[in-house]
Amino acid sequence: MRRRTFVVLVICGVGGLLLASCSGDDDVASPSTSIEETSTTERATSTTSATPTTEPPATEASTVRPFLESLIDRYDVAVAAILADPRVAADRDHEAVTDYLDLFTPSSSFPDTALQFWADEGSQGRFYRAGPRGQMYESSVRSIEVDSADQVTFLVCSQKSIVIVDEDGNQLSAEGGSSSGSVVAVRVDGSWRLRDLTRTTASDCETEGAQP
Repeated sequence: MRRRTFVVLVICGVGGLLLASCSGDDDVASPSTSIEETSTTERATSTTSATPTTEPPATEASTVRPFLESLIDRYDVAVAAILADPRVAADRDHEAVTDYLDLFTPSSSFPDTALQFWADEGSQGRFYRAGPRGQMYESSVRSIEVDSADQVTFLVCSQKSIVIVDEDGNQLSAEGGSSSGSVVAVRVDGSWRLRDLTRTTASDCETEGAQP
C-alpha cells in the first residue's frame, strides 16, 4: 500500500500530522508495553473494508498496530484533501473537514488549531500540492507504547514533499525533509481515535534512513 503521509505534522511543518499544533495538553500514563517498527510498505489496498465495527483494546502493541496504521493512513488522506484548497477548513460542514474531524476524539482541541491555521493559509491564497516525491507526506508508525487498554502513544516518522502555489498555480515556495511526532490515540466507543499530536525532534527517526 502507500507509506503513510503523516502529514505529521501539518502545522509546524505545514501540513500533515505535523502536528498541527505541535503540542498536546494531556498527560500520558506510563507505558507498559512497546513494540518496534515492522515493515509498512506492504499493506492491503483498502484498510477501511477490513476494519471491524468494534476495534480491539490494546492488550499488546501488536494487537493495535494495524488500527493505528489505518488511522494514520486516513489522517493523511483527509489532510491532503483539505490542503488542496485550505479555504474549506473554515466550513465545518464540508466533506473534507468532517472526514478530518471524524478521526479525533470529541474532546480533542487539536483539530480546531489545525483547521484555523489552514483556513488562514487559504485566505492568504496559499494552496498545497505534492512535490517531486508524488505525495505531500510519506509516514510510518514506529515504536508503540501501550498506556492502557484504551490508550496508546506511538511515534510517527514522515518525509515531506510539498509545493505551495497561489490561486493561479504559480509556485510560491517548496518544502521537504523529515519530521517526527508523538501521537496519543484512545479507544472511544470501540474505535481508535486521535487525541494529541506533538512534534518531536527529527533525530527520533534517524534510524529510519533518509529517502530521496
